Amino acid sequence: MKQLAIKSAVLAALGIITAPAMATGLVSIPTTGFTVTASGVNGQPSAGTSAYTLCNTTGNFGSGDSTAPTSTANNTCAVFPANTLTAPESGYTLGLYNVRDMVINNSYTSGSSITIGSVIDYIWRNSTTSMCIFGTRFSMTNTDWNKTVAGTQTFEINDFARNGLPNSAVTAGYYYTSISDEVVFRIGRTFTSVQRRADEDNEDTDAAAGYYNQPLSYAGASTAAINGIEAFNDPLDVPTKLQQSALINTEWIDYTSDTNYQDEDGSSLKDSSINYVKMPCAAVPTTATGSYRFRQTAQEEAPWVEITMTGYKP
Repeated sequence: MKQLAIKSAVLAALGIITAPAMATGLVSIPTTGFTVTASGVNGQPSAGTSAYTLCNTTGNFGSGDSTAPTSTANNTCAVFPANTLTAPESGYTLGLYNVRDMVINNSYTSGSSITIGSVIDYIWRNSTTSMCIFGTRFSMTNTDWNKTVAGTQTFEINDFARNGLPNSAVTAGYYYTSISDEVVFRIGRTFTSVQRRADEDNEDTDAAAGYYNQPLSYAGASTAAINGIEAFNDPLDVPTKLQQSALINTEWIDYTSDTNYQDEDGSSLKDSSINYVKMPCAAVPTTATGSYRFRQTAQEEAPWVEITMTGYKP
């Protein structure tokens, strides 16, 4: 994952990127998925239905320089509230703000519990419409989590998934809050996080052979937590169609990004944007009864790892 393009970073630092009067807004994430046309070019050679819609397509899914959304460009799925505590749509009141540690404990940590970041939850509710907007942002720290290899290995989050969605269309999007944020590349109505790797010779722009921008959903498609190829060989192995698939799951939503305090490719963006989903709710939940999944899907040589936390849902 590389840092945002210098121009966008400078504009943001100078305050030139401001909240626009007209923004793209949250986009519909239907239960039936999205129609994909066979382009015959890099990143999407096959047609079909995908659980995923594309958002900010700059940066080659984190392998190149992503560009911050503005009021006029790169703003699909993006919203521009006044600040992090303000809802992305009018008529909503903040009902919950919660900060929790992100902790990992598995064979890579040698059985120790290691805090590698923090998770911020926001929930806004519109009492007139009985709708809630759930927002989640995570921030990674400079912490060595993999005790099985020498050196400092910082955790990379390529996908964030949450459950609790209704069996109907929802809307979703993201708020790019600062120059330390990574954008959201795609959002899907699925439990499965599909790996996306870059072409080693053209990592700023091209997908590696066999990798899809919009993984397909069909009878027999993957229902795994992470789908792709874990091994990192040179040259890269080419995934099968099944390894680039994700079955639509109406209970879940998945956001693809690339957040790491210190990425293997030499640069880093330690914070996610705020990931939003809007859905019906009878009240603002005060107890985390759902599930969050934070997934490292090995864009480079890191292993596949999933961190599970309790999460908020209606």
